[in-house]
Amino acid sequence: MATQDRYTFEELVSIISRIRRECPWDSVQTHESLKECLTNEVQEVFEGIDHFRETGDSDNFCEELGDILMLLILQSEIAREEGQFTIDDVISGVADKMRFRHPRIFFPEDKEACSLSWEELKKREKMGRKCP
Repeated sequence: MATQDRYTFEELVSIISRIRRECPWDSVQTHESLKECLTNEVQEVFEGIDHFRETGDSDNFCEELGDILMLLILQSEIAREEGQFTIDDVISGVADKMRFRHPRIFFPEDKEACSLSWEELKKREKMGRKCP
């Protein structure tokens, strides 16, 4: 069985899209049915963090973060199929959010925004923005 040393994000999205189409288990999953998987994987990330902190071994932590990423892409693929949003929308949304919530870094000339607290920025953001 052939594998690559490294994959790109786009290749991972393509792999998950194909699995979604061709795997009997993945093809029938819904946002709702994946909630328990996501809960379990988040708990495994917590355990991976603890293991890393205790041992310095990051392999399990890295693997568990990959499982979360896979579920995020799978949820986004389901949303794409349903015409709701795509993984690119998720990426754009979080990038925009991070820029908006860090004006001191991205907009240092905006003295008003730079004077706001994290909570004030979050409140302003929520008032004017929605996911596609």
